[in-house]
Amino acid sequence: MKNITVSALFATLLSMNVNAAEAPLLLAGVEAGIDTDSSMTVIDLDKTQDILTSQPTGAADSWYNIDTTTYYDLVVGQHFSVDQRPCVAYTLTVKHSSKTESQDLEACKNYDGQWISTTI
Repeated sequence: MKNITVSALFATLLSMNVNAAEAPLLLAGVEAGIDTDSSMTVIDLDKTQDILTSQPTGAADSWYNIDTTTYYDLVVGQHFSVDQRPCVAYTLTVKHSSKTESQDLEACKNYDGQWISTTI
């Protein structure tokens, strides 16, 4: 299942309209689970996109993915801009099995309105 999710994610990324100078780009949240050996599913990535789009600075949202038995906690940080594009800092905490991983991340919107990680 994990390999299918990763393959689907990369296929999605390859189909995005971006400038060549910005490639390669990854959807916000894809960095999650590196240390806990659990990657976000498409549903988790969509949830991350929705939260970053709709929540103000300081807002927190959590969800549990029953399929991967992974708990996510996202706290929206400061909004800022880079090259006149909206960006946001956020903290993402991933709990899977007995491991917890917390990362401070940043993302900016691409021209299609998707939040793209700038932390990688």
